[in-house]
Amino acid sequence: MRGDIPVKFPIFAAALAAVATASAGAQHGPQPGAPLSLAEAVLISERSEEPGVLAWRQRSASLEALGESENSRPDPSIRIAANNMRLDDFDLNREAMTQGEVRVRQSFLRGETGELRQARRAAQADGAEARGVLRQSEIRREVRESWLDAFYWEQAGQLTSQRRDELRQLGEIALATFATGRSNAADVIRVDLETAVLDTRLVDIERFAHHARTRLARYLGEAAHRPLAGRLPHLPALPQAEAIEAVFARHPSVAVQDAEIRAGEREIDLARQAFKPAWSVDAGYGVRDSRSDFASVGVSVEIPLFNRDAREAGVTSAREARSAEELERRALLLDLRREWERLLSDRSSREASIALYERNVLPNARETAEAVMTAYENGQADFPELVRAELALLDAELALLRLNVDALKAEAGLLYLAGDIQ
Repeated sequence: MRGDIPVKFPIFAAALAAVATASAGAQHGPQPGAPLSLAEAVLISERSEEPGVLAWRQRSASLEALGESENSRPDPSIRIAANNMRLDDFDLNREAMTQGEVRVRQSFLRGETGELRQARRAAQADGAEARGVLRQSEIRREVRESWLDAFYWEQAGQLTSQRRDELRQLGEIALATFATGRSNAADVIRVDLETAVLDTRLVDIERFAHHARTRLARYLGEAAHRPLAGRLPHLPALPQAEAIEAVFARHPSVAVQDAEIRAGEREIDLARQAFKPAWSVDAGYGVRDSRSDFASVGVSVEIPLFNRDAREAGVTSAREARSAEELERRALLLDLRREWERLLSDRSSREASIALYERNVLPNARETAEAVMTAYENGQADFPELVRAELALLDAELALLRLNVDALKAEAGLLYLAGDIQ
């Protein structure tokens, strides 16, 4: 029965009584003391301004702006000069060729270099945006797992406290029977020992519960300290097995790799632009004192005749880098598939164990504890056997709770691999 804790467990029944149902369309949000459900915890983490997510969004915007700047045309250059001056007397009027000149030069990028640079930055910006989405998906998984851990340790604390109180009651009974001479001191000492052991276990449980709350507070702030809902949640449905490959292809981590591949393709195109000529246009105007002014217009072309090997090496390097990105994408898909199958196996095995515990182990442990209690009251069982039966029931309850929580944690991992379906 993954998802619901049986109401027939006494401690779970008490916990379920604390659950408050709130309408999703209510005008006001949950009150500070209202139980914190897993769905609400995820919602709070999504609405918070997580620095890690915002950083990737800012980096994406930065790359977009950088792409626009790299696609701009180079600034023109202006040359102001005095040409053909006499050096003996510096007379500007004796020679016909003496003139003042103003020349403007405008250069142009090779081929489609500007557009390709902008496209490369756009691909990198998409990658940064995808990394932000990936980080948000990772946060949702961390919030789910931390909430489930906090739920387990708090429920474990309640179960253990209840069993400790019951042992103390048994200790009072043993002490009373010892005073009448019907039992020995070993029974009283045994209860004190087991109670002390449970006290130390409660200290560890409190520590682990605090750790889980601390992890929640990283993303939820003060909301992480609210009481938790008393029931395990139902997580969104997973995609069908036949559609999982398409789901993996849309995973944020794969989207990051796809953006890197697109950026690598633009790098190849940019390297090929080195084989195209670079050119510039210049125009000049020369002023002479008493003679006709001069005007000139020219075009300069940089022809890529030499260093062909270096240019080809640049293209080869960009092509190899792109191939490496494609191989990393394939490896990532294989890793996603392997992790998916591992988590599916984990969930399946835990669900099988849950069924066994609900059908056999827990009912038998409860019946054994009740039978030993009856036998002890009738003088047919000794006190240590009664204590062992109570502790075995506690262990069975904790094991079932752990199995339910671990099954849901495996499901949270599967949701992350499926792109974190909401």
